[in-house]
Amino acid sequence: MKTKTNSDFDETFSALKRMGNTIQSAKNTFELLREFNSETTDLQCDLLISEIHKIQYHSNTNSYFYFYFPIISHILYYKPEYVKELLKYLIGPNFANGTSQVNEMILIIKEAMKFKLNENEFYLTRESQFWVEDELYKLEKEIQREIDICQKELDE
Repeated sequence: MKTKTNSDFDETFSALKRMGNTIQSAKNTFELLREFNSETTDLQCDLLISEIHKIQYHSNTNSYFYFYFPIISHILYYKPEYVKELLKYLIGPNFANGTSQVNEMILIIKEAMKFKLNENEFYLTRESQFWVEDELYKLEKEIQREIDICQKELDE
């Protein structure tokens, strides 16, 4: 069951779609994401996550975060069990910008959602918005783990 129209989906993931014109893994991610829902198999999820990891988006921390935010939050809405593989895309760039407390991290992500939705109502899917509002705060332990990983990498 698709909850978004194709045009809404295309609008939300337009940056990923454009990147797919030159980067195969972005094209593959876009196509896999288009069919993604709660019925998606573990094998399909693993393939999608593998393609996301291959994108290797290079930019400043804010652009990196804003690029991955719609993708990661959409996936985690349907498949929260993949938080360990995906949460780093949201936590890492914010840690690099100086955020190292869990409650502050959650607040920054929520505020980023509001900011981007004010700019573009299609920035996040409805599923992504629900995940940020109703699920993100439940991930304190997982967010702390990601912060600890970032801190360890910084210390090395």
